[in-house]
Amino acid sequence: MRKIVLFIAISFYATFGSAQVVKSKAIENGRTGANKTTTANPHNASHSKLYNAIVSNGESIQAAIEAAPQQATEPYIILIKSGTYNEKVIIDRPNIVLLGEDREKTRLVYAELLSKRKIQEYKGQPVGNGVIVLQKGADDCIISGLTVYNNYGSTVEATTSHQMSIFGLATRTIIINCNVWADGNDALSLWASENGMYYHADLNLRCPGVDFLCPRGWCYATRCTFYGDGRALIWHDGRGDYDKKLVITDSHFDSKSPVTLGRYHHDSQFFLLNCTMTDKIIDNPIGYAYSDKVLDTCPWGKRVYMHNIKREGGNFAWMKNNLEEAKGSPKPEEINASWTFGGKWDPEAKIKSLWNVLAY
Repeated sequence: MRKIVLFIAISFYATFGSAQVVKSKAIENGRTGANKTTTANPHNASHSKLYNAIVSNGESIQAAIEAAPQQATEPYIILIKSGTYNEKVIIDRPNIVLLGEDREKTRLVYAELLSKRKIQEYKGQPVGNGVIVLQKGADDCIISGLTVYNNYGSTVEATTSHQMSIFGLATRTIIINCNVWADGNDALSLWASENGMYYHADLNLRCPGVDFLCPRGWCYATRCTFYGDGRALIWHDGRGDYDKKLVITDSHFDSKSPVTLGRYHHDSQFFLLNCTMTDKIIDNPIGYAYSDKVLDTCPWGKRVYMHNIKREGGNFAWMKNNLEEAKGSPKPEEINASWTFGGKWDPEAKIKSLWNVLAY
């Protein structure tokens, strides 16, 4: 069995390698709202005064989090030096910034299946599945410069059952400049129950499972690469508020084998703009997940909107420009992070304010 498991993993990941995120002039030009002002690398010891804590290889990231104020009102910045950290990281307080020294060399690797969680409780509260878990109340956190990998399916058991890389119940979560990998379903799962808002930029997401970007609430993702293996790549849950939405811009979709772009189980809303896709994306529109049962009647109906999609081998009819069908008929240039969150949150302003440490 061990040889079979390793073959599956090597076959999937060798196909894609450690692909770099799509490079974009947007970072250099400050389109994230964070204009680069220096060419010096801030992630080294000579800039140690920029950080509240520094974790070196062999030390505990969890210990650094537990040393942070329980209710910090300003970002508490933890620099994680290059190395491999085999631990589950639980964030239970607000304003934590986890910053890797080098995206490719700072690796959080942990094997855990949802149904076989090793740690199910932390300080009296239930803990979800994931290499990094943001507990309820761990709001306003930032994760940047890391490779986060749940490798259960390639090291323990040959399965793509739920094995999250990053799981969260907090809101106003920013994840940028990271590799987010999992050997099973729901790699990046941010599921705040009511007012979840999430911002992603420059991520490399890869997963042979299903729904590996699956937010609940409002989510804006830009300049990301997606690589799957035959199962739906994206998912959204927008119950509770008609305006909840998943917006993906300037991103690329690919798969080892033919794959459905996305699906949903509940009321949802998708916006995809200026995205590219390989011919592995098949002629199966984003739609309800099941044909043989109904879990939710989805009273708001199907809401999938696209603009300027380019698929290798040609677009399918359902990839046509149709923003005018969305509420308010938004123009392409109007759709950005501020628009996504209805003016309630400005993650790009926060990134800009911390660019002296977040710069990449």
